Amino acid sequence: MTLPAFRPPTQFAFYAAYALYALPEIADAVRRDDGLGPDLDARSKHGIYAAVAASVAVGFALGPRAPAWATFGALAVPLFAVGLACVVCGVALRWYSVAILGDAFSRVVTVRDGQGVVDDGPYGVVRHPTYAGGLLALVGFGLAFGTWPALLVAVAAGGLAYGYRIRVEERALRAELDGYADYCERVPDRLVPGVY
Repeated sequence: MTLPAFRPPTQFAFYAAYALYALPEIADAVRRDDGLGPDLDARSKHGIYAAVAASVAVGFALGPRAPAWATFGALAVPLFAVGLACVVCGVALRWYSVAILGDAFSRVVTVRDGQGVVDDGPYGVVRHPTYAGGLLALVGFGLAFGTWPALLVAVAAGGLAYGYRIRVEERALRAELDGYADYCERVPDRLVPGVY
């Protein structure tokens, strides 16, 4: 069985979702100057890049010739649709959250002079909606690829990378950003309301 991500016409929907995910990230990385504050990142952004690369590599390497035991079987088509919906929702949440942050958004962990705590929009629900959106999109790709290994790598690598990034960022923000500790009391969840 050829999985939906690797056969027309569903293949085109997969590549459109991939472009929706990747192109804004590349454009933002090229145009953004993250050298406006101290680098407190502890290489956490590299962990996220590695998680995305590993997830995509496993998906593309295994998907076209996946043995039957590694695929979702009869659930491949519905989970493909669920996966693409997760990608679209994740990308939308990520970039809406970036827009809410405005100039406070950076690809590295930093605190700029005069920066304040943002608690509008999704930041009133969870503390890291950009990461929630990124992780949702990554898991969506794991589902869309149609194999258990792709999904497991997306969940495990993405969870570890974003978990590390959140620890690094929260430690830096508590130390450097006035009012962040109070914000954590008001908004206790990091990624998923009522869960984590």
